[in-house]
Formats: sequence, C-alpha cells, structure tokens
Amino acid sequence: MDIVVAEFELYFDFEKQSQLPQRVFKTIADLLVVLGKLDSLLAQTAAPELRAELVLEDIETGSIRAKLAVFLRGIPEEAVKSFDWRKVIGHFLNKGLQRFIKFLEDKPGLYSADELKNLQTALEGDAAAASINPLLVPGQIPLDKLVVFIEELTRAVSSLREKEYIEYRSSAGNARFNPHFNTANLQALLVTETQNSESEYLVKAKRPDFMGESMWELVLKGHTITAKMADTGWLEDFHEGRVDFRPSDYLRIKLHTETTFRGSFGNPSAHYTVLKVLGVVRQ
Repeated sequence: MDIVVAEFELYFDFEKQSQLPQRVFKTIADLLVVLGKLDSLLAQTAAPELRAELVLEDIETGSIRAKLAVFLRGIPEEAVKSFDWRKVIGHFLNKGLQRFIKFLEDKPGLYSADELKNLQTALEGDAAAASINPLLVPGQIPLDKLVVFIEELTRAVSSLREKEYIEYRSSAGNARFNPHFNTANLQALLVTETQNSESEYLVKAKRPDFMGESMWELVLKGHTITAKMADTGWLEDFHEGRVDFRPSDYLRIKLHTETTFRGSFGNPSAHYTVLKVLGVVRQ
C-alpha cells in the first residue's frame, strides 16, 4: 500500500535579479535529490520494506516556497490500518531530516568521529520508536553513508551567496542548510585502523606507464591493482629505454601495501606503492 505520511516545506530566499538563474534551479534540484535519498534511508531504517518518494504538492512565488509530501511505498496492510503509526512514521521522517539539517546548521565542520556517531545514534533511536514491528530490530545507519549525505547536502547548497538561505520547515521544527560546512576531513574520521606491510611479489605489468605519471596497472595474485612506482631510478631507466622490458615479461618487486579500514560497515581500501624493482623475469 502507498500513502502520504509526511509533509514539509523548503523556503528558498535567493538574491533577486541575480545573474545565472540556472544556479538557483540547479541548487533546488540537487537538494531535492539528496533529501529524497536521505528520506529513503530513514524509512528503511524503520522498516526495510519501505520506500520513500518526494512529491511536489505546491510551489509559491516571491521567495520560492516548495511544499512537498513524503510518499511511502511498500507499507504493510496492518500498519496502514493504524492511523497512529502513520503519524509516528511521518513525524520520524520529518524529525530525521530536521535533526540531520540542524546538526550541520551552525557547525564549521566535524573534528571527531564521536560527533558523527552521536548523530547516528540519535537517528537510529528515532527509527526504533517508529518501527512497524516492535519485535523487529531497526536497521543501522552506516557512518560512511552519513558522511556521503553530509558531503552531498553541502555540495548541493554550496552555491548560495551571502544573505541567501534555504530553510527546512516541518511540524518537527525548522533548520537552515549550511553552505559553509567544511567536508574536507570527513572521510578521515571514518578511518578506524591502518595496516602497513611490505613484501616481494612477482607481478605482470598490465599497463606500464609510458607518460611519466608513475602509476602502473599490475596483476597481483590474479587481481588488477594500480600502484605508484616509487623506484625513480628504475623508472628513469625504463623511460629512457635502458631497461629491456617486453609485454610478456614479469616484474619482481618490493611492494608496500597500506590497508585502511573505515568504520564497522565500509569495505577496506588498499593503496599500493612499488618501493623497488628487483628485476625483470622473462617467460
């Protein structure tokens, strides 16, 4: 069953008679895309079968005021019969957006992972109270997804000029979007552990770097990796033609691997550096 469960407004106060009017409409479009995705994440945290869509109910001129509704798909029949649940889930979705936007409103940035975890805990707590099935454990909101939403939300409103603002308004409260939030260090906050290792390997050069950028595609244990070639002496000899290296040849290398683990949900990422080319192995 599909029903409307929540309504909110976005109030856009833009500079009148400004050049590049497409800037205004691009900001609105980008913002609605992010809010729609965030609403869906919140809905699925309360119940995994739910899907949220934003519906434009009305738009007023002057300073632009958009009235939107949150349209839920996949609601179980037994939940639809409960008017109280419709109010609860609607309030949760409005509160979730308001909490998220308010969290960023006056902050220049985030400087500890604990701040991010506090937002995660608050949103998950709200989801538990709005769950369709009280016996069902609410879903978790991955920290890396929260970071992506913060980055996308900030990027969407980054073109706002001085004295311009966009305000979220709903029954859960009002909050203004922060176009000056610094997202530069957010990914670093997700790093929980970094492991470094060095080993010797026999690898095949899938795509040698002939352009001097020192990034090589290598086949390591059957998988293609991209590695920075830090052996500048060997690299110079290779570019100058002093190394007899053929397409079917292998390289014996000393490889440094830095593996970064991000939070409880993110997949580890690896960065490779060839410290030394020990020799060319001909087949």
